[in-house]
Amino acid sequence: MSNGWTHVDLTALEPNPDKPGTRLALSPALGIEAFNLNVATLGTDERLSENHFHYHETQQELFLVVEGRCRVETDQEAFEMGPEEAVAFDAGRAGAHVIHNPFDAPCRLVAIGWPQDGRYPVHQLLTVDELRESRDDAA
Repeated sequence: MSNGWTHVDLTALEPNPDKPGTRLALSPALGIEAFNLNVATLGTDERLSENHFHYHETQQELFLVVEGRCRVETDQEAFEMGPEEAVAFDAGRAGAHVIHNPFDAPCRLVAIGWPQDGRYPVHQLLTVDELRESRDDAA
């Protein structure tokens, strides 16, 4: 940011091979330390988090769908989200969630988490399959 701004071409970034989907980490590329900023593309049956249904003790998260559709699962409900829709989750157990793509087309979304170091610790509660089974059993 020597000129007061930084430009990044997303096509020049390498996806994180340790994360599900195709995730591009913009925060490091832009020199941002206050929050995590990612752009992710989820293929069919891919989830956004390696932790499945989870929550962060101290990190809030915001997700904005820019293309395609995804499914959002919380303790209280499950719903679909499409372009120009966003959802935010509080830190702590009440903000438990998973975002995944059960659809035939890719879903592209922007993910922001703050504070940056709040992503740990993270607590996985259930896998996506276990969450689906628990919902099927309750129905």
